[in-house]
Amino acid sequence: MTQLAHRHYQPLDGSSGSVSSDSPFRSMIRALPFVATTVFLVICLYHIPTMASISKNPPTIGDQAKAAAALQNFSVTLFQAVGKQYGPTDNVFISPFSVAAVLSMVGVGARGNTALQLKKSMGLTNFEKENENSDTIIGSLIQSMKGDGNFTLEAANQLYVADKYQLVDDFQRNLKENYGAEGQRVDFAVDASRAKINQWVEEFTQQKIKDLLPEGSVNDLTRLVLVNAIYFKGNWMRKFDSSLTLIEPFYLGSKDNRKDVNMMHIDAEFRTGFIESLDARLLELPYVGRKLSMFIVLPNKMDGLPELEAKLHETSLDDSNVEMRSAKLHVSIPKFKLEADVKLKDILINMGMSDIFDEKSADFSGISGEKDLYVSNIFHKSFIDVNEEGSEAAAATGAVMMTRMMMLPVEPPAPFVADHPFYYFIRDNTTKMILFSGRLAQPPSS
Repeated sequence: MTQLAHRHYQPLDGSSGSVSSDSPFRSMIRALPFVATTVFLVICLYHIPTMASISKNPPTIGDQAKAAAALQNFSVTLFQAVGKQYGPTDNVFISPFSVAAVLSMVGVGARGNTALQLKKSMGLTNFEKENENSDTIIGSLIQSMKGDGNFTLEAANQLYVADKYQLVDDFQRNLKENYGAEGQRVDFAVDASRAKINQWVEEFTQQKIKDLLPEGSVNDLTRLVLVNAIYFKGNWMRKFDSSLTLIEPFYLGSKDNRKDVNMMHIDAEFRTGFIESLDARLLELPYVGRKLSMFIVLPNKMDGLPELEAKLHETSLDDSNVEMRSAKLHVSIPKFKLEADVKLKDILINMGMSDIFDEKSADFSGISGEKDLYVSNIFHKSFIDVNEEGSEAAAATGAVMMTRMMMLPVEPPAPFVADHPFYYFIRDNTTKMILFSGRLAQPPSS
């Protein structure tokens, strides 16, 4: 969510402000079985002293897949950076998709070195050189994240603008046409505006993400807030039997350090493989319809997760670099529910995006026509619930502007028992876009 300051809620076009059922914003908000994720990115642009293009040619799935591939490195880098901010024994859960969505919208109005930093840090430099309509493609990728009747997947972009603050027409049009971001006028000087934005996020994420914007995050200097929210709820294609869920040990890096957790069990056929470069096994748990899947990357060593995370860049986990086969497995994974709250400013600065937060260097003249805006902070909240039926995930991000896999043996593979820390991600299998990723270091106690 990106925030820029000023007054009362009123649509930029003078309409009622409600979202019609056939709007591009709404069409992107429909679907998701048992994983619900909401990402809220708030960028507060403060008044101080891009990547823009609109194409008539609709992007293809191939175009979207190229954009997702370009963003994969960003997704891994972001996860690693957030993981370092936490301790190695802390759980991590983020939506790189949501963060990328907000940064892409901010990038529409970025110019000069500010725009270059954003493109480079997000891994989009070469992609944009090869695709003149890059904004249209990335926007369509974001808006393509919707359910197909088998699951619920909803993603939405929203734009809040300070009352009487003038935006460049091209910026407004680009966000509406490419990202489906509807605009509303607000008065950031009153706290009711923050409450209004938080309410929208809470409702969109089915009450999973609350109070995204903390007290004091917006004020009379705020000019713009950009928000992205994503919610997913999906049922497993092969559900776990709750009567088989047992209290069993989960090892926290060694046999001597353990805790009792609820472990779910199933005997079924799954796609699996071995990633030699990561010394880990990979398991795909598809949701109904197979458009989305959760992947679990389980280190062979109980204490192998830190080393695995450090090597994630060495192995692309898409199907072109991973050889998997279907096998009858006995799968055991923890039942868990997690919430996470991350301020991304320092993380993104370390990733190379310093200009957007510097009131002297930031150049968002593509938004207002002047170099009078900068991002004060970016807030990201996320939620995930994994159980026998499936998973539910939500995440919100807000920026405030003031090796190949080895084939397993032909013999029946050993049981896949995730009883020690592992890395996991939820992916759209059509575009290969990573929607959510996380580290499960300590499941909740039974």
